[in-house]
Amino acid sequence: MNYGNRTSKVFLSPRMLVIGVGTALAASSAHSVPIEVPVEDVTVNLGLLLQAGHYYQYNKSTPRAHDQSEFDIRDAELAVTGTFLGDITYGVRSRRFSSLREAFVGVELSPHFSAAAGLIFAPFGAEAMIYERDLMCSSRAFSSTYIAPGRETGVRCAYDLTRDEWPYTINVEVGVFNGEGPLVNGAGRVYGTPLPRVRTFRVGCSYFYAKEGRQKYTGTHTPEFHYYEEPRFGVDVAYSLAGVTFTAEYMQWFINDYPVKINDQYWPFFAYKDAYYRGYFATVDYHRKLRWRYFQGIQPYLRYERWEPPLVERGYIPERRYTGGFALLFLGRNLMFRSDYTRIVEDSYATTNDCVASEFQVSF
Repeated sequence: MNYGNRTSKVFLSPRMLVIGVGTALAASSAHSVPIEVPVEDVTVNLGLLLQAGHYYQYNKSTPRAHDQSEFDIRDAELAVTGTFLGDITYGVRSRRFSSLREAFVGVELSPHFSAAAGLIFAPFGAEAMIYERDLMCSSRAFSSTYIAPGRETGVRCAYDLTRDEWPYTINVEVGVFNGEGPLVNGAGRVYGTPLPRVRTFRVGCSYFYAKEGRQKYTGTHTPEFHYYEEPRFGVDVAYSLAGVTFTAEYMQWFINDYPVKINDQYWPFFAYKDAYYRGYFATVDYHRKLRWRYFQGIQPYLRYERWEPPLVERGYIPERRYTGGFALLFLGRNLMFRSDYTRIVEDSYATTNDCVASEFQVSF
């Protein structure tokens, strides 16, 4: 494991290199430019990401809905990573050059144990922990966006249980993060290759524990404040063979005493019941390597996604998404053109929305 680059337990297809490296926090040296500094034992690497393109949505959900068509800069990131004092790594990333996306310091205490602190990925999910520059589709799955906690402020440790004589691999990551008020959140992820000598098959499971404080009406005009447990869990699997990679994830977020507002003439009345967010997706892609000067390959992909919010009567809409697209890779992966089509089927309204994204990505 190494927080300074993505080199630990690399397996699966080129896109899956990141998914298989749950402990990596900094950008790969392939996506950064070293900068010389006149200080001994200090290294500085500069990284840049720009995603922009044309996005079109044909909206048929309501009679008054309008189509949307625009050219937009979807993401822009400036990253500074490196090392100091020999073994300590650091990284700072900005989103659109205006807000902080990630900031951490990390250290590898042994060949099998490493730790990091700061604004970092909570160890939950596989796709949710992929850096923005390494995503395959034009956007993350709903479950990876809304159920996975993403980046949190806290401390994270990773331990590689694998030994050289073992025919399989196993990695454990745990973290403690800042919660609401005086509370703390906890997260953990275990992943590895359980089949002997088959390093292209990976399974993982994740758990995130948190409490959320909110007011609860109990029959009086004055609400009472309570903390509620809201655990989340997820499982993921990935398999790669002959350039074809299959990935699938399932996530669920349990919410205790979810409030349902019922309109009242004098004061709001709430009914409470347990609810959950649930989402899952499956993706298959094929990576065809080509060696035509600056053109390195083409990568078509297909994805099916299902999203189930807790309560439809509050305006949440269960939906299915079907996505198909391709990516053209140039200069390794530093320059990429990507285009995909997504059909969104909203179960409640029996309508569909069509989305087309055509974008380019520059990164180093």
